[in-house]
Formats: sequence, structure tokens, C-alpha cells
Amino acid sequence: MGSYSKQIPHADTVILHIVRGIFALFQDNVLPARCKVVSEGRETINGPTKFPWIRKFASIGDSYSAGLGAGNRIDWSCSRYDRSYPHLLHQRYLGDSAERAHQFLSCSGATTLMIVDKQVTYLEKDLDLLTISSGGNDIGLTPILNNCIYQFFMASAEECRAAIKEAERSIANKASLYKNITELIDIARPRMNQAHGVIYVTGTRYSGFFGTDDDLCNNVTWSVWKNIKPQDAKFLTLDLRKSLDKMVRSVNEVLLAAAEASGPNVRFIDYNDAIKDNRGRYCESGVFEPDPNRKELDFYEWNTADLHESHAELNRTGDDVPRGSFEGDIAELINKTLQEHPEWEFDPDKGFVNKSKVHENGIIEDTIHWLLPDCWKRVFHLRPGGHAVIAQMLVEDLEANGPGTSWDDQDEL
Repeated sequence: MGSYSKQIPHADTVILHIVRGIFALFQDNVLPARCKVVSEGRETINGPTKFPWIRKFASIGDSYSAGLGAGNRIDWSCSRYDRSYPHLLHQRYLGDSAERAHQFLSCSGATTLMIVDKQVTYLEKDLDLLTISSGGNDIGLTPILNNCIYQFFMASAEECRAAIKEAERSIANKASLYKNITELIDIARPRMNQAHGVIYVTGTRYSGFFGTDDDLCNNVTWSVWKNIKPQDAKFLTLDLRKSLDKMVRSVNEVLLAAAEASGPNVRFIDYNDAIKDNRGRYCESGVFEPDPNRKELDFYEWNTADLHESHAELNRTGDDVPRGSFEGDIAELINKTLQEHPEWEFDPDKGFVNKSKVHENGIIEDTIHWLLPDCWKRVFHLRPGGHAVIAQMLVEDLEANGPGTSWDDQDEL
């Protein structure tokens, strides 16, 4: 995570948005072997809104605010992209940016403690606006995605249940997620403009990812290896989807409670209903997955490609990936599987493994060999249209509530 030491412009109001939306899941039924070029989903923008009081804007968080895979890559080691909601806010939604500086410090794979250590430390002072996305990596989302969805490294049904239970314990434990988020806000607070700075917490990448209105996905599996026996593969059953959505709601309740406990200058953006109302989740009622061409879809599937992207480039194995990032976690699991089962192959409907890049030293210092098509790097993450929803909701909240009040006055409440 070497890019943590990089600084990007300043910011002035701490609006902590703990971005919701847990990661977009994929399935396997009819997937073509290649990434299809599809629409980018919706993007609602009502024209520029100017907030002259926002001169210093900063964004901290994990891969959801870094915008993993959405648009063009503007930073390698932290996987920041130009159609992430922080970048969209600065470039479009907040209006003319000539007099506004933006520090974009979000980093893929960051836990709350890492955000405190590697991002808050570098924040400019007197921020007018601050957005925060954090929490998903704190509760162990990668083990859930592996054990219950993709099986990048083979996991049993019991290991899936254990991963979900461990996440639930972390969410319910006030000394864990809630404590981490409230402390993050408290540590960031002195960096704010003490007269009117605002923090937005945006549901730490927590949006319900699955529809739960019918059982069409019950026979869909996103397990990636063709060598897995049918009885050992994980399926997107209604019970599993309901369990994951319940977990998402619990996380958002913790984030909302942390924001409310931190005073009126800390606001929470809940975009779950907007995604749901747009039918932007996987396994929406009546949808036969996979359906990467569906224009309403707000999350990436492994074979999704946005209109501006190259079909050929998404189907090549790109550069090595940063260790500790979302992509790095996937790469480590793939490497681990191939060390134990060198003969295994990907389900051809889900892509391929470039075994020419497999070496015993698959992990080299801070990077890991990436063996899959590039379109796999962003699975479970928001597409540009989903980021636009967050940006629009944040701007609407700014229009309705304006700048914050004196932080000193809040101490007296």
C-alpha cells in the first residue's frame, strides 16, 4: 500500500460518507467466456451545483470510495479510478473546481485502522468536506466472498457459515466496528474546518447486493473452478442471499449510529433504497443470471465491460496487483489453490487462469502475480452509475442542509 504516502490536493469540510454497498456478486449459469461490452448503468445528474464554501475537499476510505474498476485508473498502488464518487464530486457534481482542492487518499484493501494510520495522517487541515468509506475490510468480507460465493480457494459449507458468523460477531461487538468508526471520526475531526466542516459517512460499501424476491438464483453458482464437484459448489440460494442482506443492514445500522453519535456535522448517506428501486442488484426478481448486459445493474460482474472500455484489454491478464488490496486478496487465493492443485482450471464460462505467470514466488515484496482476466479485479464493486447515485445523493443533502455548524458548539450539546 505504498501509495498511502502520496498526497493529493487538499479539502475543507468533513462530510463522512461511509459508503454502503457490499460488493457486487457474480454468477455462473450462462456466462460467456469473455467480458462483454455493456452499458455503464444509469447516471443521474441535474447539472452543476456550486458550493463556494467548499474550498478544501478530501476523501478517505477503502476500495469502494477508491472506485475500483470504475472508469480510468488514476493511481496504481491504491487502485483509484476517475469515475469513483469522490472524483465525480470534485470534477462534476460540486460545480466549478477551479478554487477547490481535492485530496483523494482512499485505498483498496484499507481497514479502518489503516485509514487512520495511512490516510488521516496526511489530511490537510481546515477541510470543508470529508467523505469516508470504511468498515467492510474490518468485518472480513473477503473470507465471505471466498467461502460463500466464488471459492477462489476451496471452502466448505461450514467454512461459509463460520465466515458469516464471524462477521456478525464483529458487527454486533461495540468494541469492534462501532468503536473503529467512531474513533476514525474523532481522529479526523481536528482536520476539519472548525466553523462549518462536514463529514459524510457513506455506508462503507454496504448496499444490498442481491435481490431476495424469488428463487431464480437458487441454481446459480459463481464457484470459479471447473474441478469442483457439483455437490461441493456454492449456490446463490435465497437463504444465503437473505443472510448477506441481513448482514448489510446490520452494518449500515452501526454506521448510522456512529454518525449520529458524532454530532450534526457528521451525516450518513444511505443509498441502498436507490439501488434497490433501480433494480440494480444481482438476482433481481425475474432476472436470469448472469445478465451483465442489463442496463440497470449497478455492480460489476466478472464479464461486465463498460462502453468506454476495450474488450481485448479486459480479457488479458494485466499487471501484478498490490498485496493487501481487494485484487491482491483474490490473487493470493488463486495462487494458493494452484500450489495445491496445479492441474485445476477455471470454468471456461468464467474466464481462464494464465498459468505461465504461476511461480513459487507468486508474491514478490508488495505485489502479487495476477493470473485472471482483468475484468475480475473489480467484481462486487460499483459501476460508474452506482457511484453517480452516491454523488447525486450527497449533493442533494448538501443543498438541503448546507455547511455544518461550529464544532465547538457541538461539544456543548
